[in-house]
This record gives sequence, structure tokens and C-alpha cells, in this order.
Amino acid sequence: MHVIVNDDAKEIKIASISTLLDVVGQIELTLPQGHLITEVSLNDKVLESNWYHNAGKIYLLDEDVLKVRVVESSIIAREVLKNSRNHFQMMLEDFEDVANSFRIHDDTEANSKFVQGIENLQWYLKVLEDACVLLGRPLGKIIDRDIVFTQYINDLVGKLDQVITIQSNKDWIMLADLIEYEMRPALEKIGEIYNILEI
Repeated sequence: MHVIVNDDAKEIKIASISTLLDVVGQIELTLPQGHLITEVSLNDKVLESNWYHNAGKIYLLDEDVLKVRVVESSIIAREVLKNSRNHFQMMLEDFEDVANSFRIHDDTEANSKFVQGIENLQWYLKVLEDACVLLGRPLGKIIDRDIVFTQYINDLVGKLDQVITIQSNKDWIMLADLIEYEMRPALEKIGEIYNILEI
């Protein structure tokens, strides 16, 4: 079987009947620390991004050609953070839109947008945390103005808890004010990560 990693042929010892998972596991053992597989192609067909889930069911033959793209994890992390910056700006705008919807008493639409906003926020915070770990700078070790960065996240979560309490009381004007004047500024502090990491 032919194995090519970043255009270099590799000698990988595999059993006569091997799965893609077996071969990738062998390749990963040869990678320098801090490098990740970003793309896999089998016989010049690029596999979908979720290839790993089925890798144990894909059997490889001697004549197969496996090409693997490997990138340093910090490069991936910086790219993820760069792309997340646009998502962050959209979240800020979305929460302002939610606040305005509550102010005009369109609570059905506002509640729907608010739930979507919270889901987006949870996804964003997970991506942010994972990217910072890949960079070797976990959020708990980043200091901004003598404050550990995770405190900004804790502050935001505290504001979010207040918002949810007021939402259950159906005080839409107070809810709009809390989202715009407390939750959104707490979220803006998290956006400082891009300046700190120079992204």
C-alpha cells in the first residue's frame, strides 16, 4: 500500500488486512508533536470531514494509495480563531437585535432568536476554548489587565443566568436592557481575545 503524507512517501507497517483506522493510527505515531491530520484521500478521492467515524469499516488493499495532509495544530488554531471573529461580530449584532425585538414586545420572535443566540454562544465558546488549547494558551492561563480570561466567561455566564431569570418573569423591557447593557458588554470583553492573541 502506498502512503503519502504531505507529498512524502512513508513506510508504514500494516497487516495484510487493515482498516483506514489502523493505518491512520500508524501515521499518527510518526507525526511530530503538535501536528494534526486535516485531510485524507483514498485513491485520489478526498474523504468527507467525518471520515474518522467510519475509518474502522473501510478496508485497505495493497494497491490502494492513501494521501494524508498534516498541519501544525497552531496553524489550524489561528485559522479557526480568525474565522470565529466574524461569527463573534454576528453574535454581537444578533443579541442587539434580540434586545430590540423584546423592546417592541415581539416576544415570540425575540424568544426564538434568543434561544438561537444562546446556542451560537455555546458553540462559539467551545470553539474558542479548543482553539486556545491547540495554540498552547488555554483560556485559564491567559491574563488580561490582571484578570484571568476565564473570569470574563464566568461574568458572561452570570449575566446570562440573570437574563434567563428575567425572561421567565416576562419583563421584556428589563430583559432587553439587561441583554443590551450588561450581557452584550460582557460578551465584548471576550472579544478582547483577538487582540491578546494578535489574531
